Amino acid sequence: MKWLPGGWQRSDWADPGRTTIPRGSRGQRGGTARFSTEHVPEPEPRTRVDRQPQSQQPTGLSAAARDVDVSAAAFRTLLIGGGVSGLLTVLCAATLVNKGSTVGMWVWQLIFGVLFLWFLNASRGMLNGRGFVFDRTGFYPRTRGEVFAVPWNEITAVGIGSLPWVEQRRPVAPERRHALEFYPADPGFAARHPELERWRIEEPAPMHGLPGERYRFHFAPFSGLPKQFESAVQQFAPQQWVGSYRRKLPPLD
Repeated sequence: MKWLPGGWQRSDWADPGRTTIPRGSRGQRGGTARFSTEHVPEPEPRTRVDRQPQSQQPTGLSAAARDVDVSAAAFRTLLIGGGVSGLLTVLCAATLVNKGSTVGMWVWQLIFGVLFLWFLNASRGMLNGRGFVFDRTGFYPRTRGEVFAVPWNEITAVGIGSLPWVEQRRPVAPERRHALEFYPADPGFAARHPELERWRIEEPAPMHGLPGERYRFHFAPFSGLPKQFESAVQQFAPQQWVGSYRRKLPPLD
């Protein structure tokens, strides 16, 4: 499967083979053909050789597949929160210019300016085409035009891990606070899926029965993504859904 700008498509649809040119058509000259009584034998029919059958694993998505677009949610967060805070910052600056400088107005401008930068920072990655497709066959993370397939039988749990604003006396960046995480079903998962290595994390298990190894995908705060994730997983793999939980950072050295 490939993720194209228009959505999910099969590889052979995205890169169709060349049309076979009939034998004898190469090198023919144009113009009117000359009449000849000489018998021209018909070309012998070619025997069609079928390719070996591909794997019997399902490669297509059903009509019930659900695409949760993380980049679109990040853009909405920036558009609403960043737009409002940015507008208020400009209005405060205009008030200071037209009505003179006051301590209160400087404080409000500073607050709104910090909020605008916060929303801008929290919405990073909104142009990367990030998202997740959920289907009866598995879980498909996608980013920057790449799609990675993970069958449900290789996943033991899926949930949403969150961090507080301050953890271990350290402030937590807004775009790092919430993440969709899945836990592999066996230790050999990492070797079978090296393409997912960039998202692999090893931290203390957040709850009893879960391994410390997991794959983490961050998403912007203040969005409806957690409910969409829960609804999608509950629809196709309810036994894997473990809900929301608090993550635990490794202790400081």
